Amino acid sequence: MKYLNYFLFTLLLANASVNFAQNFDSDLTIIREEGQDKSQVMKIISDMCDMYAPRLTGTRQYYKAAEWAKETMEAWGLDKVYFEEYCDDCMGWEVSSFNVEMVEPSYMRILAYPYAWTDASNGTKTAELVSIENYTNLSEVQENWKGKLKGKIVLIGRAPKASLLTEPLTNRFTDERLEEAVQSTLVAPKNPLGPNAGGRSLLELEAFFKTFMEADVSLFKFLKEEGAMAVLGTTPLFPGIIHPSGSYNYKVESHKSSPYFAIAPEHFSKLKRLIDRGINPKIRFHQDSEMYLEPKNNVNIIGEITGSDPVLKDEVVMIGAHFDSWHSGSGATDNGAGSAVMMEVMRILKSAGLKPKRTIRIGLWGGEEQGYLGSFAHAENRFGKIDGAFNKKEIDKISAYLNMDNGAGKMRGIFLQGNENVRSIFSEMLAPFSEMDVNNLSFENTNMTDHDVFDHYNIPAFQIIQDPLNYFTVTHHTNMDVLEYVPEDDMKINATVIAALVYQIAMRDTKMPRKEEK
Repeated sequence: MKYLNYFLFTLLLANASVNFAQNFDSDLTIIREEGQDKSQVMKIISDMCDMYAPRLTGTRQYYKAAEWAKETMEAWGLDKVYFEEYCDDCMGWEVSSFNVEMVEPSYMRILAYPYAWTDASNGTKTAELVSIENYTNLSEVQENWKGKLKGKIVLIGRAPKASLLTEPLTNRFTDERLEEAVQSTLVAPKNPLGPNAGGRSLLELEAFFKTFMEADVSLFKFLKEEGAMAVLGTTPLFPGIIHPSGSYNYKVESHKSSPYFAIAPEHFSKLKRLIDRGINPKIRFHQDSEMYLEPKNNVNIIGEITGSDPVLKDEVVMIGAHFDSWHSGSGATDNGAGSAVMMEVMRILKSAGLKPKRTIRIGLWGGEEQGYLGSFAHAENRFGKIDGAFNKKEIDKISAYLNMDNGAGKMRGIFLQGNENVRSIFSEMLAPFSEMDVNNLSFENTNMTDHDVFDHYNIPAFQIIQDPLNYFTVTHHTNMDVLEYVPEDDMKINATVIAALVYQIAMRDTKMPRKEEK
C-alpha cells in the first residue's frame, strides 16, 4: 500500500510541475500580449519628453517630471510610490533666453547653447573674440594671458577636424560583434560593446568623477577673474550638433564660470580660421538664466509591486534607470528611453494581473549625470556606506538589479558583469523570446551608469546590451536628444522582454546567485 501511495504522490508532483510550467508559459504569453499589443511605452516617453523636459538635476522642471511619474504609477495601481531625497546642496539652473551672433567682419547667427550652472550675462554684450587653443596647461595660459582678457570673449580649444560624414551615423550591432562579446572571457576588454570598458570599482569611479568634474575649475576661475565676458567651446559632433555637457558646477559652493556656450563645430572652425588670419571677430551675446537652491527638487522616484508569497515578499527584484537629463534637448535617449521602458515594465506587470512572489521595485534615479547621486544615496541609506560597514541583511534581500541606460536601441542581451553564475539562468529565461534576438549574454562589464552602485554591494546587477543606433554620434548629451530618435518597435521589445525577465526572477525558488557563489 505504501508503494502505491508513493507512486500516487510522485504522479501528483509530476502533474503539478507540468501544470506550473504550463501556467508559467501562459504568464509569459500575457506579458507578451500586454507589452506588444497594448503597449503604452511611447505615450509614457512622449509625456516625459514633450511635456516634462528637460530634467536637469536640481531644477523645478525635474521635480514637475518626478511628480508626473509618481502620479502616473499611482494611477496604475502600484502598491507603493514615493520620493527619496538625495541632495541638499545641488542647485537648480534654468535658462529663459539666450543668443550668440558674430557681428563683424560679417553677420552670422551662431548655433549655440549655454552650458548649465554658468552665470547670466546681465544684458546683451558685444566684445572681441580671442583664441586660447592650449587651454589644458593652466600655467601657460596664466603666463600668456595675464592682463589681456578684460572685456574679451574667449574661443577655447582647437578646431575639430573636418568631417565628410563618410561613416554611418546610425548602426546596430553585427552578429560578428555580438558573438565576439559572447565568447569573451574578460570582464573589461579593450573593445566592449558599450563605450566604457568596465573594471573600475565604485570607489575608483567616484575618484574619477571628482577629478573629471573639477578639471577646468581653475581655468574658468582665472578667465572670470581676468574679466573675460564669455567663453565659447565645441565638441566634434557633425553636422552642426551642439553638445553642452561638461559643466558640473552644480553644488552651492562650486565656482560658477562666466557665460559659457557650446557652439556648432562648423561655426567654431570658422571663428578660429578668422582669428588665425589676424581677424578678431566681434561677438554679440546674451544669456538670461537663473540659479537657485530648492533641495525638494532632488528626488528619486521609487515604486513597488508587493510580492504575493508570505515569505518571499520581503525579497526584492529591482529595476532602474536614471530620470535626469542634460538641458539642451528633451532627454529622450538619455535617459527618457530607459526610464519609460522601466515604467512600462511596472505597468505591464500590474495590468497583466500577475502575482509575483517577490516584491518588484523600480528606481528612477536623479543626479546620475553628476556621478550617480540618486542611486548612490539610495544605496548608502539602505545598504551601508560604500567605504564602511555593509548592511548585509538589507543587501541579501535584493535578488537582482537590472538597469537600462544605453539609449533607445533594441535590447540585444545582458552584460553579466563578470557573474558567470547567472548565464544559464538568463539563457533559459530569454529562450521564449529568441526570435527577437535579445539573448546574447556577455561576461563583459560596462561602467558609467547606476548598476555600478549595486554591483559594489555584491548585488547581482546588470546593464542591458542595446543597439547603439545614433546614441554616441547624434543624441548623447546634445540638442538632438529628442523623441524623433526613439524607435517604437525597439521600445516595445525592451519593455516586454525586461518585464518577462523581472517576473521570472521574482518567481524563482531561490534568489539570483552572487558572484562568489559556485
